[in-house]
Amino acid sequence: MESTTSRKTDRALWLDYLRSFITVLVVAHHAALAYTTFARFVPTRYIESTAPIVDQQRWVGLDVFVGFNDLFFMALMYFLSGLFVYRGLSRKGPKAYLADRVARLVVPFLIAELLLIPLAYWPSFYLATGTSRLDVFVSDYLTSQQWPVGPPWFIWLLLFFDVITALLFQWSSAFFVKTGRWLTNLSQHPLRFCAVLYGLLFVSLAPLSLYVGHFTWVGNWGPFDVQLNRVLFYLMAFGLGLCLGTTDWQSHLFRHEKLLGVNWPVWVGLSLLSYGLVRVEAEFGAQQVGLGHLTETQGYLLYDILVVGSCLASIAACLSLFRQCMNRPSKGWSSLSANAYAIYLVHYGFVTWLQFALLPVEWPAGIKCLLVFAGATSLSWLSSQWLRKNDTIAGVL
Repeated sequence: MESTTSRKTDRALWLDYLRSFITVLVVAHHAALAYTTFARFVPTRYIESTAPIVDQQRWVGLDVFVGFNDLFFMALMYFLSGLFVYRGLSRKGPKAYLADRVARLVVPFLIAELLLIPLAYWPSFYLATGTSRLDVFVSDYLTSQQWPVGPPWFIWLLLFFDVITALLFQWSSAFFVKTGRWLTNLSQHPLRFCAVLYGLLFVSLAPLSLYVGHFTWVGNWGPFDVQLNRVLFYLMAFGLGLCLGTTDWQSHLFRHEKLLGVNWPVWVGLSLLSYGLVRVEAEFGAQQVGLGHLTETQGYLLYDILVVGSCLASIAACLSLFRQCMNRPSKGWSSLSANAYAIYLVHYGFVTWLQFALLPVEWPAGIKCLLVFAGATSLSWLSSQWLRKNDTIAGVL
């Protein structure tokens, strides 16, 4: 059997492939948002719409897909990003590390926010106003819409986490190592380990969500908007990855290639079951709140209890599945992995323009979603390969 670690880079291939898979999920997530039953378009201020393009064709199956993704995939992205931070800080030092991060994160972020994201929202402006005049669009985009951030919110928040980490590293790098050792030692007791992870993630999500509201995005920050109630949640996921990354965490968490000794189908089944409970609670809890059997706070608290469990189970399912099954180098996966960052940056415009082009077509929502997903993924992938022919761009992306 081939090693799961690349001989050239000493990086775990399965982790790189998992990160690229999450990028594909992001594209699919955005492709599906136009066709959910809860989708709504607000012509007076299109940034308040559930998606830049909202189609008349809907399918409840896409509600399930979007809801499932939403509970875990960005937390997993931050966890995976955190795994490699300590290694970079130790090798380069805080100043050089942050300089590299600025080049890799700030420059693409600025290009995306100045060019790519405005292009992605242009169809929304046309649908809302009936005009495509560039000067009117730019004025409205910067003032009325207050400069929508789009998917690159992940990038600026990741840089913020990196800066915090670099400052803490200068103060006490041993903190991360000690915490990482504590976590890996705790993993020898799977139930305690899972309980601690659950508790940390729950504390980072529930209190802030109850205080500021669920699904609350910060407004008036221009291209630095973020889902406020999840900031600490994502920071905790990043921090857990960061601390585990100081150790030989794979040899501790995986026993005979199985996460905590549990085979991947069990984790996948647990992931689906836990999300099913979230869906049931969302319906049942709303009814109980409406009938007065639960207060709104109690309803949301119960929801968060199940959300954290679903998130952890889905993260475990992804880690376990890729560790056990993605253990051989693959040309397709390696190409996707190499181009994943650029795909994330450029996909949004392809998604919205394809959704816009399909608006007059009366095809089932599922078919439209598949076409948008396939088209946006292919065009983003090809664009990335073309851009990365330039050595300077390839060094950043």
